[in-house]
Amino acid sequence: MKYFYKLFVLCICILMSVITIVSLIKSNNTVVFAKDLIDIDVKEYCLIDANTGTILAEKNSTERREVASMVKLMTSLLTMEKIEAGDWTLDTELLVSEYAASMEGSQAFLDAGKSYKIEDLLKSVIVASANDSSVVLAENYAGSETKFVDIMNQKAKDLELNDTLYGNSTGLPALNQYSTARDIAKLLNIVSKHDLYHKYSTIWMDKLVHESGRVTELVNTNRLVKYYPGCDCGKTGFTDEAGYCLSASAKRNDMRLVSVVMGAKTTSDRFVASSGLLNYGFNNFKNVKVIDCKQLISTNKKLKGLKNFVECVSDKDLYTLQKSGEKQTNYQIETSFADFKNNIKKGEVIGEISVLLDGRVIAKANLLASQDYKTPSFIDITHAIFNNWAI
Repeated sequence: MKYFYKLFVLCICILMSVITIVSLIKSNNTVVFAKDLIDIDVKEYCLIDANTGTILAEKNSTERREVASMVKLMTSLLTMEKIEAGDWTLDTELLVSEYAASMEGSQAFLDAGKSYKIEDLLKSVIVASANDSSVVLAENYAGSETKFVDIMNQKAKDLELNDTLYGNSTGLPALNQYSTARDIAKLLNIVSKHDLYHKYSTIWMDKLVHESGRVTELVNTNRLVKYYPGCDCGKTGFTDEAGYCLSASAKRNDMRLVSVVMGAKTTSDRFVASSGLLNYGFNNFKNVKVIDCKQLISTNKKLKGLKNFVECVSDKDLYTLQKSGEKQTNYQIETSFADFKNNIKKGEVIGEISVLLDGRVIAKANLLASQDYKTPSFIDITHAIFNNWAI
């Protein structure tokens, strides 16, 4: 009887283990290392490894909710891309409309009818979550905030933020405006790759001086920038419906983590929760570099008439993720190359390299030609023949 009882208990344990493992595997093939592992009193949270996009911990991370001022991550991203495209500069001045100046909530207290440099507007959005500055950027970008929202939603689709819908540029309460912890984590990961964002997100205190000489004090709403080691960017948010929200990113050594908490009960709770998530990630995981952007990679291809193989380099380092104390060996490296032209210039994109884990692409980069390659002409070949003759 005891034997059958032990056998029954063993079967139950095996069954529960299988159920647990299956529950960690999502239908969209997203790798999830932990689910409900961290007991944090917020409505949603998500922690991802920035280098691989792997979810390390999550809770209700795909439930659609208001996200308050974390909407401004998209406003900032579109603004930065316009600057990087050369359409705007940081010194470009934008006019403040009566509508923009009338915004409630967090403000830079802009003067209607006056012009402000984009640098001051973007800084006040990133540092102090200024609603009026967000609307000024939106109106001047697209002609109206409504048209800008259309651009925001198209960008969300392009970035595959499939559970995100924008209703304004600020995050103030609006009909049919929502996102999820997963989408916000993905968006902040993209935003964090822009040096311009870090230029302002790391500021703790600053000032905006108006034309009249009046001064608006700018204080960073993301307390972790000052108090959490390695935290260099993020975005806070609060409305009665959304609760206290925070997206934050921190980097230590080669590892960058992105955490998102939504629906915290107090402003202190969101910072404690985010710190706990980041601590969990840094304490239990590490990134290992598997592709060095300085290392030459052979394509095993030649241009016609050349003896040497074409060589290239990755345009960035690529990493895999390991649990602390364990060794990750089940990853694969794949390369693909475009059809080579007769001439290749140094730095030209000639292919792609990917790191795969269990068949899922966790990191990829472009492959760039390491030098100029030129198919030799008849004259070049003739010179080479004569140069190789012994005299």
